[in-house]
Amino acid sequence: MSFINAIFLFGLGAALLPVLFHLVRRVRAKQVRFSSLMFLKMTPKEVVRRRRIKDWLLMAIRGLLLALLALIFARPFIPKDSIPFFATEQAESVVVLVDNSFSMQYGDLFEQARAAALGIVDAAGPDDEVAIVAFSDEPRQLTALGTDKSLHRNVLTSALEPTYRPTDFFRPIQLAQELLAEARHEAQRIVLITDMQRTGWGGAFENWKLEQGVGFEVIPLGDAGRENTYIGGLAVGTRRVEGEVINRFDSRIGASGEGTPAGLSLALTLDNAVVEESEVPASTAGRVSFQYRPEREGVFLGSLHLADDALPADNTHYFALDVRSRPALLGIDGSNDARNDAYYLDRAFNQGDAALYGFTRGAAGDLTGGRMASQAVVFVSNVPALGAAQRSALLGYLERGGSVVLSFGDASDPAGLSAALAELGIGQPTGRIQARTVQGGPAIIGDVDIRHPIFSLFAQSSAGAIFRPQFREYMRIVPDSSATVVGRYDSGDPFLIEQTVGAGRVLVYTSTFNADWTDFPINELYIPFVYQLVKYALEGQERRLAFLIGEPVRLQGEPGETWDVRTPDDRQLRVTLDADGVGFFRDTGLPGHYAAAQGNQRFPFAVNVDVAESDLSTRDLAEAIAAVVPPPDDVARTVEMARTMEVEDEERKQKFWRYLLMGMIGLFAAETFLANRKRVA
Repeated sequence: MSFINAIFLFGLGAALLPVLFHLVRRVRAKQVRFSSLMFLKMTPKEVVRRRRIKDWLLMAIRGLLLALLALIFARPFIPKDSIPFFATEQAESVVVLVDNSFSMQYGDLFEQARAAALGIVDAAGPDDEVAIVAFSDEPRQLTALGTDKSLHRNVLTSALEPTYRPTDFFRPIQLAQELLAEARHEAQRIVLITDMQRTGWGGAFENWKLEQGVGFEVIPLGDAGRENTYIGGLAVGTRRVEGEVINRFDSRIGASGEGTPAGLSLALTLDNAVVEESEVPASTAGRVSFQYRPEREGVFLGSLHLADDALPADNTHYFALDVRSRPALLGIDGSNDARNDAYYLDRAFNQGDAALYGFTRGAAGDLTGGRMASQAVVFVSNVPALGAAQRSALLGYLERGGSVVLSFGDASDPAGLSAALAELGIGQPTGRIQARTVQGGPAIIGDVDIRHPIFSLFAQSSAGAIFRPQFREYMRIVPDSSATVVGRYDSGDPFLIEQTVGAGRVLVYTSTFNADWTDFPINELYIPFVYQLVKYALEGQERRLAFLIGEPVRLQGEPGETWDVRTPDDRQLRVTLDADGVGFFRDTGLPGHYAAAQGNQRFPFAVNVDVAESDLSTRDLAEAIAAVVPPPDDVARTVEMARTMEVEDEERKQKFWRYLLMGMIGLFAAETFLANRKRVA
């Protein structure tokens, strides 16, 4: 027997009060004057004894009434564990999370995980309900909470497969908690079967914990000394491939790179033929470079390959190499000066055989659609004005994805350029500014967005280097609200403005590329600056050919067009473009080469595993549990609250206090009857 409010049991002492009251009370006989006792009858001794028995019974009933009152307030109940036919093991609801991320392909880890999950299913009681969830960076529920063991076993043996996706523990554990919210049993548990990879424990757990009362169990897999050699990076140029090979040990054994397999070599393959092999440096990480000269332009499918180890999928890195002639740059200058903008740009870009770009000079008459069609970037410098035909040609070129860089000079006429700058969404030119008349001296670059791709390179340069060039003159432009001002002079006027037009991009540099208005051309940052301009201008024109597992691939064309995509396992899938002419291929679950085709168009691309998943270092078990489970004080408080709620619920079901109250009412009636009978007697 247990009690909800056991403190009221002290009230059982009140049962002695009638006895104490009887013993303490003294009954004084009332003196009555009477003339003679000769006519009174003597009372037999037995009658007096019988009356005493009746008094003790009355006192017992009164004491029992007080005891029952105390018991009613104490709210008694019988715990289930104390009842023989209730003393059985409590049924529970269990969600089993099985890690099937890429790192679980190490050795036989995945088969160990499958066996552990099968063991949990087999050990479940007849009334236990189990759910199976496979997870990598996203969870996938394989079975709902249920008691059908054969269903769970069939799913684990036939539908559960390893993937090439990375690990993320937050969403699966969160999903398991959501599933348990609909569970039938009060006893609930989450079982996590994983290799405990450290990279999967993100920052989301800092602001989230499991709900109170949900158990959390981890079954860690894998040895402490796991070692993995993989290709950690790849740099591809038109004449060179450079791969980074990493030999990484589990951090718990403190390895520093010694023990790299001797004779490890890296092979470069292009179009299914081994082009070159090279020895990998015996260190924790080393770079291997391959030099080659493509015989033709086009797209080459290639790979870097290491000898297989316990985790072979990251020993091959796939790439698609687009070999084209150097991007063509056209410089149109309105000045006849021998050292105009086109002269300085030509000196910057034409570096002989090592040149990254092919720069040619042109005249204002070259601002036609036909002439610009073959150009990657068009520089328009120091032109007096842009007529309607020239503006139309520029807009058409930009709409098709071209890039234009505008600059100014002595010949530039703000009124003649006003219409062009307005149509391009740049803003309005208000006049040529001599910095000395505005602020008493040359202007400098006062503020730039150092995170912008054009200026990010200079974030690593010496402090303030980008701000050193002096600008004696510049064109003042009031920027359009839709344009982006990437940099300003210290006077507050725009230094560099960016605008998107169709699929193309316009960059407006408000000074000169020659030395007429500024000393920038003789500054050490001039050439890096113009190269960054071109590199950024070409970003929208370069096709992305490399993706990670799970990343969507964007396909473009005419609305309603259908692209056929062949996967590395020879499946043929189809993508239909939407009303905007855009579609996404999302079935990038396998590493390897893919080929998309639509009519005569071909778009090959490569998909690789995320190298972050190749780092097999693990998180400490205690740390992982602490990241998920609420702090101990909260757990203890919650267990106590849950126990209290369970006890109160059990007491409400039994309702013993009602039976005690009915008994108390009956005793009270008996006490009333006996007390009245005594007085009558």
